[in-house]
This record gives sequence, C-alpha cells and structure tokens, in this order.
Amino acid sequence: MVACFGGFAKTCYNISFFMMKRLILLLGSLLAGLFIFGFLISGVGWQEVREPLQMFSFSKAFVIFLLTGAFLLAGALRWQFVLKGQGCSIPFSSVWRPYLAGFSLLFFIPIVPFASEFFRASALGDLSASRRIEFGRGMASVLIDRILEVTSNLFVVIMGGVLFLFAEHGIPYSVKTLGIICFIGIWFLFLSLLYIRIFQKRSVIQLLWKGNGGMQEIEKEVFAFFHLKNRFFWQGLFFSFLKSAIGSLRVWALIFFLGKGFAGLAGVTILGFYYLAVLVPIPAALGSHEAIQAVGFGVFGLGAGTGAAFALVVRAVEILFAFAGLALFFHFGLRFMKSMIFRI
Repeated sequence: MVACFGGFAKTCYNISFFMMKRLILLLGSLLAGLFIFGFLISGVGWQEVREPLQMFSFSKAFVIFLLTGAFLLAGALRWQFVLKGQGCSIPFSSVWRPYLAGFSLLFFIPIVPFASEFFRASALGDLSASRRIEFGRGMASVLIDRILEVTSNLFVVIMGGVLFLFAEHGIPYSVKTLGIICFIGIWFLFLSLLYIRIFQKRSVIQLLWKGNGGMQEIEKEVFAFFHLKNRFFWQGLFFSFLKSAIGSLRVWALIFFLGKGFAGLAGVTILGFYYLAVLVPIPAALGSHEAIQAVGFGVFGLGAGTGAAFALVVRAVEILFAFAGLALFFHFGLRFMKSMIFRI
C-alpha cells in the first residue's frame, strides 16, 4: 500500500512539474510577444497603425471572417481525404470539430510541442464505435496532414522569398541578396530532404520526436500514403494548395480593404510571412506577426503601419475561430490531457 501511495505521489509530482514548466514557458513567450508588440508600435507609431484601420468596416470584416472560415475548412477537408486514403470514411463533422479544436491549441499554446497533433489523434478515438479510429492510425493521419501542409506552406514561403528578393524598396541590394538567397536555400533544402526521406522510407518522426511507442507502425502508414500512384496523395496536395490560394485571397482582400489597392505578387510574400510568423511559439503570434508584416509591407511600399494593422485584423478574426475551437476542446473532456501528459 505504501508503494502504491509512493507511485501515485510520484505521478502527481511529474504531472505538476510538467504543467508548471509549460505554464512558465507559456507566460514567458506571452511576455516576449507583448514586448515585441509594444516595441514595434512605439517605433512605427500608433497613428500609422490606426489610419488604415479607420477604413475598415463591419462588412469588410465579415468578408475576412468568411475567407478565414474557408481557409480552415480547406484544411479540414484535406485531413478528411487523408483519412479516406487510409481506409477511414467518417463524416466531415467528425473531422471538423477536432480540427478546429486543434487549431485553437496551436493558436493559444504553441509552446507545447505536438499538443494539437496528439489531441486530434486522440479525438478520433472518441468517435462512436462504428467510426472510432485507434490512436496510431489517427496519429499517422495527422502527421500526413502536417507534411502536406508544410509542403504548400514552404512552397509559398520560397516563392515569397524569391519575390521579396526582387523587391525594389528598402534593403540594400547586396545585403538583401545574400540574406534572402540563404533563407530560400535553407527552406528549399529542408523540403527536398523531407520528401527524399519519405520516398526512401527513412524515419521522419524520429527527427521530431524521441518517443518510441508504436512509431514504426505509424511510419508505415505515412510511407504507404506518400506514393506517386496514390490518388489521395494528390488530392491531399490539391487541398493544401487550395488552402494557400484561399489564404492569398484573404491577403489581397484585406490589403485592399486597408486602402492599399491590389497587392499583386506582393501578396504571396505577405502570405509567406504569415506562415513564418505562426512558427514562432508565441500565443496568437502576438508581436511576431506584426513585426514580420511591418518589414514586408515596408519593403513593398505598403507602409509598416499597414503591416501591423493587417496582423491585428487577422488575429482578431482568427481568435473568434480559436475560441470556438477551445469550447470544442473542453467539450471533448479531460481524456486528452491525460494522454498528452503521459505520452510527451
């Protein structure tokens, strides 16, 4: 009995330590974001940010809201097709709810590694008996979905980097050339090596996660999906690039609504900057999104203040979906929290 109590106490201590460490990291990242945000606004000037926002109306905000919803729906549809490629046919509603809840985790607590992925895989195991998907297969579907998303996102980042390279404003040409060529080269190399490893059936998961439970079976599912003759692979890529196309429409519409006209190819770079900003593990990309868009908008002659305003509007709309996803997350209960604590 003493041994049982000691084991229980140790488990409670491990859980408390895990939660406290994550909370400290979360608060630290949030403070860093607030510092970046405050520093940027003080440098750009609040008046420069407020002016483009004064041109924004409720009807324009509703258009951005609809485009953001379509942006997320395209991602959920991609995941549904991935699951179909694994032989799992489930209704879209059973995919949309965990997808949106996973988005909220990425939005609010990006500092917790793989929280969204673990949750989505775990949620598939909570479906009704006829639709339930075991954790390993669900995790494989989420990893496939992530790889497809990384593919389209990095393609946009690389193309945006090339366009940024030839922009005629702001940064001295020699510095710009060296820095951006290195930037493009690193991401291109990463994407190329990722697909080389997958098509050679060499472990990708071990590069990202040190766990070992069921990894071989999960990777078998991943390798089986990434085959040039698999139509679901191409359909998954289609929905990935459809999502980026909708993201581009949102960028162009928002820049137009902020009074800067049609942004043209600059919109591709700005979308790429959005993808880079959300990689920074700060809740809601606070500060990081404003900073990177202020640079991008400034280089393309759209105004650093407009770039910060752009980031504020995107966050304001996305936070509505994130709160809806958070409500869904709590609806699923505490099962995921137990899974995350004991698996990570």
